[in-house]
Amino acid sequence: MPESSAHTGSAELAGDLVDSLHALLKTLPEQHSHHLRHITALARQLLSAASGSGSLPVPPRESRFDHPAWQSNALLQRALQVWLGSNAQYQQWLDGLDIAEPDRARLRQAGDIVSALLAPSNTLLNPEIRQRLHETRGASLCQGARNLATDLLLQQPLAPLCAENAFHVGRDLAGSPGQVILREPLFELIQYRPTTSQTHARPLLIVPPPLNRFYLLDLTQRTSLVRHALDQGLQVFLISWRNPRTEHSEWGFNHYVSACDRALEATSEVAGGVPASLLGVCAGGVLGLLLQGVLHCRGQAARISAASYLVTPIDARLDTGLLRMCGPAARQQLRARVWRHGYLPAADLARAFSWQRPHEFVCPQALDRYAMGRDPTPRTILSWSQDCTRLPARLVEDLLDYFERDPFVRPASLVVQGCAIDLSALTTPSWHMGAQHDHIVPFANSFPAGRLGGDSVFVQSHSGHIQSLVNPSDHAGAWFRAGAVGAGALPHWLAENQMQTGSWRHHWATWLKSHSGPLGRAPSQLGNPTFAPQEPAPGRYVHQS
Repeated sequence: MPESSAHTGSAELAGDLVDSLHALLKTLPEQHSHHLRHITALARQLLSAASGSGSLPVPPRESRFDHPAWQSNALLQRALQVWLGSNAQYQQWLDGLDIAEPDRARLRQAGDIVSALLAPSNTLLNPEIRQRLHETRGASLCQGARNLATDLLLQQPLAPLCAENAFHVGRDLAGSPGQVILREPLFELIQYRPTTSQTHARPLLIVPPPLNRFYLLDLTQRTSLVRHALDQGLQVFLISWRNPRTEHSEWGFNHYVSACDRALEATSEVAGGVPASLLGVCAGGVLGLLLQGVLHCRGQAARISAASYLVTPIDARLDTGLLRMCGPAARQQLRARVWRHGYLPAADLARAFSWQRPHEFVCPQALDRYAMGRDPTPRTILSWSQDCTRLPARLVEDLLDYFERDPFVRPASLVVQGCAIDLSALTTPSWHMGAQHDHIVPFANSFPAGRLGGDSVFVQSHSGHIQSLVNPSDHAGAWFRAGAVGAGALPHWLAENQMQTGSWRHHWATWLKSHSGPLGRAPSQLGNPTFAPQEPAPGRYVHQS
């Protein structure tokens, strides 16, 4: 297998689920009293639930049991209490088990998946299923069986989140007007048409993650971050990544950072040769940080006037379900498979993210399609979610290395394009956003702490990873915390900064405009003689399957 182009060392890897189960078996004779005590407690809990005396509360933010029958019907109430009691006892048993922490975390994640699948809402006890069955006189179950047979024939392992033809990219989604002004093998650069008569002198370059299509940031007119930035008088440019194929297997950090550098060069030149601000999103934020490190190494840090990062894992020590389940055996198998194909298939990536939260992204869709006999409800965010892209083998290799080693905590331990990356030496002002309920990049991992030099501002947004990115300015229930990042740790920052109502976008736009130079007449033409318009936004690459 080829050696990674972007690392100078390797990380110590923890065991995968198979090893964790083996470690669990070893505890049976050694900790028999612990196991016996919790088996007894579980039996008592189940007897209490079955007799109708269970009173465990439904967890907050849990919508599967909103139907009143779960509390009013004695049978459903008992079934719910059995499930809640089993979950509670499993967690208590696992908490008290004398076992290595990586094994405990892996067993916890596996238990959460099993719990989601065994929830009583997934059975015919579900009052909504029974009501639908009664209303359709059994036709819903017949239609569900046909849907299941169709999906099995099509080798579709998960129920679709949204019908493939529900929305059209460029018409219903990604509708902000603009032009592709640069097309290279790895990316297209889109310049968007200003929506204000005046614009700030310094342009904004957006670097979306290469794991998904860029148009999450331009989903609809109301939720579009692109449109919001344009309405603030910013000149907006955005990278649209190409969906790689086998022949692009060697595209890794070196190639993607080089592409960001080229896009930054074009953005600055079109705007009149001025520095640009940078916005990186999730894995696109990692690329932005690497670009900053490379430019600083070359003495070109001034090409970026300000940098903002949304849900970006600047701290790579992620405690998430996806990484908990991926130990040495799983990672080795993943590496071998992506190098065999030249890429990580889009379907594999979609399944990996779906199974992090099966109660949200697996079970509801399966119930709707197979038990209710209904077609998926058209939702823009779900349509985008299943429009995944492949990842080239080298980028998978480099990302695995990044999360294994957490290189930004050790300056110069990561080398990209011949440059030893030292983010602590940066002086460029930066703005960071993490989401309170983020299950992909927990908000603590977006907190820059001492890893990034220069003045930093951190914002904690409500909601989760995706929801925080499509958080419109008029969101009624939105809130955020915002404050400068000092020498203290995250708990100190949280204690010092109070919640504010509204979307984080207002705070970000105010901060960014203060670093974007004076206002002047908005450009009447897009591009320039060197970077002439080639095709209307959203471009060609976003449509390539």
